[in-house]
Formats: sequence, structure tokens, C-alpha cells
Amino acid sequence: MPESNASPRERLLEFYGRAFGVPEEDLSSLCVTEQGAESWVASAQFSPEVHTRRPPGLRALRWMPDGPKPTSTFLSALGERIRRARIDLDLATLRALLLGRRVPVARPDSYVALSHRGLVLGCGRVQRSELHALIPTGRRRELLEVLEDTKPPETAKV
Repeated sequence: MPESNASPRERLLEFYGRAFGVPEEDLSSLCVTEQGAESWVASAQFSPEVHTRRPPGLRALRWMPDGPKPTSTFLSALGERIRRARIDLDLATLRALLLGRRVPVARPDSYVALSHRGLVLGCGRVQRSELHALIPTGRRRELLEVLEDTKPPETAKV
């Protein structure tokens, strides 16, 4: 967790504003709770008796040794509010990333929001001019299944 005098809410707003261009007013109604090295957001404040293992709402950030890491779930929830660090992927590139491959990109090292046809699907990271997906394995499988179901039928060869 970062050492700072800023509140968990201020740190979250600053990160998503700087990294993804999300206007502060778009997040102003959210309640932010920290538990361990994670920041959670909810639309209402809950008393500690309501939760035992984890706070209610969505995990929005994980505080890693090298800084904050956005979560795929929260990036997906932000959707069109993300105005920066967003990469819209064609189908072949999306499939490759979901299968765990890395693809070359000409971007600085950073976290990015991965999207397809304007829909934010989750988190990615650019490192050393390579993009890789940080979408959880179960979600990757679901997305690959959807992509498989939407493939045009093979034409029969006679």
C-alpha cells in the first residue's frame, strides 16, 4: 500500500484521472474502502458488520510494489469514461492476447484498457513494446467462448 497522506479516495481518483483520463466527477459518488493492499469501490458506504472477508463492491486497484494496478473488472465498469490509455483491438489481436500471447505495440510502458468495438474488456499492460492481457483466466475463457460462438460458419468444400 502506498505511503501517502492522501485518503484512499483521493489516491484512487488521482490514479484513474492520470492514467486513464477518467474525469473526477464521474467517480465522485463512489465510496472507497481499502483492505490490505486493495482499494474497493461501492455506490454506498457500508458498515463494517456488513462484510467480513472483503468489502462490498468492486475491487478497483491493487497496490503493487511498483505502484497501483487497475483491475479488469473496474476498467470494464468504467467503459466509455476511459478517455486515455485505451487500445481498441481487432479480432485476431484480441484472440491472441486472450490466448496468452504478447503482441508488439508502439506505446510507452503502462497499464491500458483493452477494448473491442468500443467495449472495454479488461486490463492490459505494455512492457518493452509488447502488449499482454492481464484479464483473469476465467474471464479469458468466457471471452474466447463468446468469440468462438460468433465465428462465421465454415463453408463446406466440395
